[in-house]
Amino acid sequence: MFSKIKNYFLQRHLAENKKNRQRNLLALSRAKSIGIVCEITDENSYKDIFRLFNNLQNDGHVVKMIGYIDEKEVPFFCLQQLSADYFCNKHLNWYGNPTMVQVQDFINKDFDVLIDFNYRFHGPVKAILAQSNAKFIIGRERTNSTLYDLFIDKSPKDNQTYLKEIFTYTQMLTGNEK
Repeated sequence: MFSKIKNYFLQRHLAENKKNRQRNLLALSRAKSIGIVCEITDENSYKDIFRLFNNLQNDGHVVKMIGYIDEKEVPFFCLQQLSADYFCNKHLNWYGNPTMVQVQDFINKDFDVLIDFNYRFHGPVKAILAQSNAKFIIGRERTNSTLYDLFIDKSPKDNQTYLKEIFTYTQMLTGNEK
């Protein structure tokens, strides 16, 4: 019952604060700035997403990542960096909207592409997606599909394969196939 009330107020807040952003279809390979939203469940998920983060940076993209941990505290292995921040439940207001300054900075960035790596619904992630200034939002979580500019249905939970699918689909949609 309490979670339904919290969700109602979160939805109301998001409806009142939804960004009117300028959309722009862009191939992932041509994106200068990429935002990553992800859930960190354990040390293996952290290593997996951080490997993708480093690969994108090594390909010449400016990458910023925000990781959500559905716990009371951020685990010791999640190291805050200049371009990677993490938040947990203590960084949410009572109805589930992130209040951490780093999250607000992430939301206000004008990313060329924002990729949601979540495959489960989380209210705080929905809040980030709904308020983002990103020009092109890509995701695979069905509940948030209305917030995406490109929804990849039936995507694998394997993040590396998911990133390859994003690369392929954005190349095809923009006519930049190799």
